[in-house]
Amino acid sequence: MTNRITRRVSITATLLALASTVPALAQDRVLVVGTGSTFRPYGFVTPDKKIVGFDIDVMTAIATQQGMRIRFESTPFSAIFPALENGDRDIIVAAVTNTAARRERADFSNPYMAVRLSVLLAAGVSAATLDDLKGRRVGVALNSTGDTAVSALFGKTSSAVRRFENTPLMLEELNQGGVDAAVGDTAVLSFYQRNNPDKRFKLLPDARFAQAYLGIAVKKGNKVLLERINTGLGQVIDSGEYARIHQKWFGTAASQLPATVPN
Repeated sequence: MTNRITRRVSITATLLALASTVPALAQDRVLVVGTGSTFRPYGFVTPDKKIVGFDIDVMTAIATQQGMRIRFESTPFSAIFPALENGDRDIIVAAVTNTAARRERADFSNPYMAVRLSVLLAAGVSAATLDDLKGRRVGVALNSTGDTAVSALFGKTSSAVRRFENTPLMLEELNQGGVDAAVGDTAVLSFYQRNNPDKRFKLLPDARFAQAYLGIAVKKGNKVLLERINTGLGQVIDSGEYARIHQKWFGTAASQLPATVPN
C-alpha cells in the first residue's frame, strides 16, 4: 500500500511539473494581440470603436485555423515591442516590417505581406526620385522604415525631415500643406490617395526602396506559438482565404510570398 501511495504521489508530482511547463497557448488562454489602430488599411478603429483591417482579418483567420483564442488590443507602435517583451502582448500584428534590428527583439513568422516604400507628393510638387526632394519638407512616421530610409539619405538631424507620431498625423500634415511629401508604405499611401482624389496627390515609386516583408511577431524563444502561427498562415494561404482578404483591403491580387525573408 505504501509503495502504491508513493508511486501515486510521484506520478502526481510529475504531472504537475509537466503542466507547469506547458505553454500558456496549450492551456487555452486568450492570447493578447497587439495591433495598430491608426494605419489604414492594415488596422484602424471604426466609429463604433471596432478594430478592423487587413492585419485583423489575417490574424483572425490564422487563429480560426489553429483553434487559438485571441483578443486584439490597440497599441501605439512606439510601445509595441516593449509590450511584447514584458508579456503584456503575446503576439504583434501591426504591419511590422521584418528587419534584422527587429529580429534582435522578437521572433517573426513567415512573411504575410510583401511591402515597399513610396513617396506621396503634394499637388504641384515635382520629383522623379527621393533625391529631388532634398531641401523640401518630407514627412515620415517616427521610427518607421520610412524614417530610416529618409534619414539615411537626408541625414538624421536634417531639418527637412519632419517626424510625426503616427502615419495619420503625417498624412494630415500633407493634406494641410505642412509638408511637401510623405514617405511610407505604398499600400497605405495608395489607400489615402484613392480616398482623397480632390487633393491631386501623386504616388512616386523610387527604385532605392527595396522589397520588404511584414511578419507576425512573438516573444523571442516562443517557438510553440510561432509554429502555430506559421502553420495557420500556411493554411490560410492554401485555402484561398488570404487571397480574398488581400483583395478585400487592397483591391488587387495577392503577390506570391516567399517561405522566409530573403537575406
